[in-house]
Amino acid sequence: MQIISRPRKNGQSSYTARVRVQGCPEQTQTFSSKREAERWAKNLEVELQSGKLGRSSALTHTLRETIERFLLEKPDGYGAWLHRSVNKASWEWWRANYGSCTLAELNTKLIVQARDHLLDTPSPPKKVGGAQKKRRPSTCNRYISALSSVLQCALERWAWIDDNPCRKIRRLHEKNGRTRFLNSQEQELLLEACKIDPVLYDIVVLALLTGARQGELCSLKWSDVSLQEAMLTFRDTKNSETRAVPLSHDGLEILKRRFCDRRIGGDDWVFPAEKSSGHVEVSKRFARISKKAGLENFRFHDLRHTAASRMAIAGIPILQMQELLGHKSMSMTKRYSHLRPTELRDVANLLGESFKNSSRSLLK
Repeated sequence: MQIISRPRKNGQSSYTARVRVQGCPEQTQTFSSKREAERWAKNLEVELQSGKLGRSSALTHTLRETIERFLLEKPDGYGAWLHRSVNKASWEWWRANYGSCTLAELNTKLIVQARDHLLDTPSPPKKVGGAQKKRRPSTCNRYISALSSVLQCALERWAWIDDNPCRKIRRLHEKNGRTRFLNSQEQELLLEACKIDPVLYDIVVLALLTGARQGELCSLKWSDVSLQEAMLTFRDTKNSETRAVPLSHDGLEILKRRFCDRRIGGDDWVFPAEKSSGHVEVSKRFARISKKAGLENFRFHDLRHTAASRMAIAGIPILQMQELLGHKSMSMTKRYSHLRPTELRDVANLLGESFKNSSRSLLK
């Protein structure tokens, strides 16, 4: 309860009573005397807390119920990435730890405590007997972002809450991601090892030539390949945005060969699974081959870093690199700026030359 005094033009004062009860919308009313304002505010506060004026939706709906409705309805505009299986762990964590909480109980303080608990608690092992790894700040930020999208939907679409407490929380600082990439010798060793697996070989070469992600390549369909225009269209991207990537001569030759060898009447996948329906999965195969090639601390996604590093070394402008790689922010692309050629030095020399043309030299 809060009483605010304001002077009027006639010299007297008005008193605005403001009542806030968790789970209920804020109530305000103005009176000519402070005593009346206090009396109204105290009575209203008691009635709201006792539920005589009805219970707020925030008091009757739990987080578990909210998450389940969100996953069932899949509302547009609230992050398609949240419905992918890779984010299943975040939903399971929120439901297991805070699912019984009402939306009214999910205040900023509680969510910050949940984030800190996430940061201090290692994630469960991916397999029996596997090692537990401490969660990174980026992982905690994604968990909070997932919750924020659900609560924002509950606010804007279902009117279950009056504000989104996640919007008041500053995200944890994230360190730049790893930029492991192949040197020339490692690249030769990897490609040589991949020759025993022709499907994996084609995917690895295309990853190096396009900078595409593993999921983008494995889920590629012939309907998104234009051999005539030498273009690929990636639709199922991490950023949920469609991205067109031109093909080099070598990349085009790979796809032409695969198109001629495709199974007539089969699925539309460019890389269909050999023993089941759907597209191919190469995570385990790549891990096995890269180990055989003697590569340490190397993952499939590092092929994307390798492609980006080659683009930087070749002097491709930052904006074009960002578009080809599908980076959402320029900062992601600038991680490779230290590999770029000396065009900035050339710019500095041009700047110096411009002063030489002035009437007075900078050097005595």
